[in-house]
Amino acid sequence: MMLFMPTDEKPNRNHADYDDLLHISEELIHLGLDRIFLHLRDARELLQLADHSVMAKATIILASAALESNLAHLTLRAQAFGKARPGLYSREQSDYLAGKQTIITDRGTLKEISQRQSLEERLQVVPDLVARAFDLRYELPKSGEMIRKLRRTIELRDSIIHPRWDKYLPNVTALEAAQAVDAVELFLESVMRQLHPYLVGYIVALTTIRGFDKHDVAIGHRTIEKRVPKTKFVTMASVGVREVLAGEWMNMAMLCQFAFESGTEGDSEGSLLTRGALVLLFAGVNAQLSIVSQWRLHDPSITFHAAERNFLEENVVGLGRDGEVEVVEDRQSFKKRIIAVPTVLAKRVDGQEVTISIGTAWGEQLLKSNELRNTVVHAPPDEPLPRVTKAELRAAVDAVRSYFEELHLKAPEAFKAQGLLLKTFKFSETYNTAESASDSSMH
Repeated sequence: MMLFMPTDEKPNRNHADYDDLLHISEELIHLGLDRIFLHLRDARELLQLADHSVMAKATIILASAALESNLAHLTLRAQAFGKARPGLYSREQSDYLAGKQTIITDRGTLKEISQRQSLEERLQVVPDLVARAFDLRYELPKSGEMIRKLRRTIELRDSIIHPRWDKYLPNVTALEAAQAVDAVELFLESVMRQLHPYLVGYIVALTTIRGFDKHDVAIGHRTIEKRVPKTKFVTMASVGVREVLAGEWMNMAMLCQFAFESGTEGDSEGSLLTRGALVLLFAGVNAQLSIVSQWRLHDPSITFHAAERNFLEENVVGLGRDGEVEVVEDRQSFKKRIIAVPTVLAKRVDGQEVTISIGTAWGEQLLKSNELRNTVVHAPPDEPLPRVTKAELRAAVDAVRSYFEELHLKAPEAFKAQGLLLKTFKFSETYNTAESASDSSMH
């Protein structure tokens, strides 16, 4: 299925032919300004603290969230265009924008399922579908500074959220965080330039003051023509598994502490720190499960069934079209992993059959807080981005603490390290949610 093609020369056009689409864009700008700008602004401001590795990691996560939220906004525009002009998109293109596909089940019935879409693919396809509405095309450069920075940002984000045994990122530099912010700006600038003059509302969000002169503004200027040294990936074994677990734990705890101690925005009870802390908190939960799993998988004294091994490694094994064995990455649901991973580990490491029950108040809150995290990063196109209040972050922290207390209770050997780390996962019970932006060091 060909969803995009190389950019053609812009045809001669009558701009009045697109007045209805421009009117739609103007209406959506007012509804989607947060989606265009909020995460990008957060990443820019957090970059000021990126000399500390945890802040650099949070900056990269928020920059990646800015990519996702802008793609969601562009998706909303394309879907609105398609609704206004029936027949603008093929069924396959409309399904792509909706993130779904229709399959035939083994009973011969039709079923809608989620469509697997890589971020890099969406960076090409979504803007191109918006461009088609104006008889233009968008082409993501296949080489050069922008795509190189984008790919590195995606690679760093994936390693932060899904640490791997043989590809672990112990820290991130401020320059790499700056490169991630630049990558987002350069991508959005390329979309704006190729869709000129039809991408309404982006120029104000993209330019920032480069120096001391308020008139000296630029896009993607922080690492332009600079060589950004890559932090090398290492193995967890070379760092030490306990050190890796403690480091990842302290990262999520430290950012939560910063968020609780800092002020809030003038128009909400949240801040860039509460949003960043919530995302890093659940990245930390996934990291702890992933690291413990990979640690135990590499212990020769423990025997796992092949299916258990593939599940813990988040892999699916099957046959490709050529009949060869094919291993692909399998992103399981959060709910499935928080139950199944400790269940498997308790069976193989502690020798116990246990049940991890999340049908509790803390379990329900854990799922609710994770859904809030998902909305921050992958908000549906027609929903506002949540600001994440300190109270919401507190509820998430308490639920995460209760979850790991449950794991340590049910599988004390498998989660021995978390039992010790829980002693450090305590925060002040008092925090002021009424502080204004002027009282915060971040604003």
